[in-house]
Amino acid sequence: MTTCDVTIIGAGPYGLSAAAHLRTVKGLEVRVFGEPMSFWQHNMPVGMFLRSNWTATRIADPNGSLTLEAYQMACGNHLSFPVPLDRFVQYGLWYQRRAVPDGRLRTWRPMGKASEWSWEMVKSLILRA
Repeated sequence: MTTCDVTIIGAGPYGLSAAAHLRTVKGLEVRVFGEPMSFWQHNMPVGMFLRSNWTATRIADPNGSLTLEAYQMACGNHLSFPVPLDRFVQYGLWYQRRAVPDGRLRTWRPMGKASEWSWEMVKSLILRA
């Protein structure tokens, strides 16, 4: 069985940001499970625009270096305002590759009693947090 200090289920903007911040704590073992940005990519309306203002659209990171501006410069992708959904998903994937590159792209299901917080990954990895 693999153990860690923090398990984050979900690799959307909040999960990725939480992982990026928690990884700054020395000695803290953090694992993220889920397909990055999949909820946004598969469940939001095609052609949607984010209603958040520019600063609220960026995904927070501990150094303030993974901004929308940094994404535009690194990838050459111009972002309009409001930000289109497909560009936000691309930004989230870019963020994930830099801040949480070792996220586990696996599905999970609970095992045993809910109070045990054990999770079985489809590929036979068992994690207790």
